[in-house]
Amino acid sequence: MIKKLKEIAIRSVGVVMFAFIPGMAIGASTPVGWFWGGVVAVAGVYSSIIIFFGVQLAWDAQISDEDIAKGFRAAVAKQANENEDVRKAVEDQSKEYNSFDDIVFDGDDDLYDDEPDKVA
Repeated sequence: MIKKLKEIAIRSVGVVMFAFIPGMAIGASTPVGWFWGGVVAVAGVYSSIIIFFGVQLAWDAQISDEDIAKGFRAAVAKQANENEDVRKAVEDQSKEYNSFDDIVFDGDDDLYDDEPDKVA
């Protein structure tokens, strides 16, 4: 149970980080103001998560670690469809950068590490 609560708390920080700032931007140009715009945006994302958890409880009568992850991912995906910045951030984060062939030495010797195994 502690593990599930910890996972929910960590993921909740992420929800606030990605939803509050766009909400602030929208709310700043309305009568509600920047703060309440951010609160409304975060509440909108949490409503998706709560609905997912409610459906999961009605279906299985339990919530597993995988269900927690699915609930938060579904909320991010929904927000990504509605917000171009969130969609771009999700796409950029999901890319794998296995190849650094396009990176070239720019001539700055201070940044060149000639002893990679040496601990600073």
